[in-house]
Amino acid sequence: MNSNLNNHSGDRKKLLLGIIIMLIAATLFGTLGTLTNLAVKAGLSPVAFAMWRELFGTISLIILLAFGIGKPPRADRTPLSKIPRNQIRNLIIASIAFSAYSLAMFYAFVELSVALAMLLFYTFPAIVTIICAVTGVERLNSPKLIALILSLGGGALAVIGQLFGQSVQISTLGIALALGAALGMSVFYMIGRSGYQSLPPTYATTFFLAAGSIVFAICGLAFGEGATLIAPFVDASAYVWFILIFAGLAGAAIPTMLMVTSIRMIGASRASTMQIFEPVVAAILAAIFLAQPIYTIQIIGGALIIIAAFILQRKTKEPSIELPLSMPDLEARKME
Repeated sequence: MNSNLNNHSGDRKKLLLGIIIMLIAATLFGTLGTLTNLAVKAGLSPVAFAMWRELFGTISLIILLAFGIGKPPRADRTPLSKIPRNQIRNLIIASIAFSAYSLAMFYAFVELSVALAMLLFYTFPAIVTIICAVTGVERLNSPKLIALILSLGGGALAVIGQLFGQSVQISTLGIALALGAALGMSVFYMIGRSGYQSLPPTYATTFFLAAGSIVFAICGLAFGEGATLIAPFVDASAYVWFILIFAGLAGAAIPTMLMVTSIRMIGASRASTMQIFEPVVAAILAAIFLAQPIYTIQIIGGALIIIAAFILQRKTKEPSIELPLSMPDLEARKME
């Protein structure tokens, strides 16, 4: 009896910790809108900012790993030659999905109003939850469904507030790109759940960001924006470099690593539900640093997401929060 109570308490603490980690990741991701705006005002193009952000994120993680931060104990490390092939395959697929999501959102912002693109993109937690339920990876229970609805509603209110007083730009291509980004992120979440468990989050994140920086560099060159990629060296102001380095570390490396960690701890559906906190943070930072107004509905939206987090951390009947899943093979025990 005591053993069951201890296990229940341990799962509860792990669930709460995973939710807090995801909220921190969402908060850091929420800085990217303001940082992108500041970078563009400083003379950088969006594609150049994206490339340098991913590159500095990669460099930041390599430096952290060199000092032993984020590196597992030697006894727990799996040599590259012994990592199962299906996990290598999953890592590559997740990297492609991550890069596809980044690219699709970048060009969706060109075709659509930013707020509208974000509104469409944040359908991805619903996609993740549905896939989890249909495949049997995670059960869809009432608390999860209620939390998902509250988070989707809260995220929608936070984003809709950004549309007030602005003209709305819309196109069929933009809608397709934003929804494509949602699909790419859904695949990333599903695979990240436990598709490459032999690799610690820091290693996987380094791989994702390095791949992203290469993809953005290729796109910049392919679309004739090669000159913009070296803009920081042309105007090597300390302000521009600070934005890029901060974006790489706090807007890419750390939150992506935390996101992967949270997905493994609490499952794809819960983690994706909590990432909807990102547009709330983005709205708050835009109000502070860009003098953009913040509306009551955005505050209400943030409150709804916090309520969703409270609901999620209270439900934990499953015997284990983390499952040995090999995505995309979907060989897993069912989870509440």
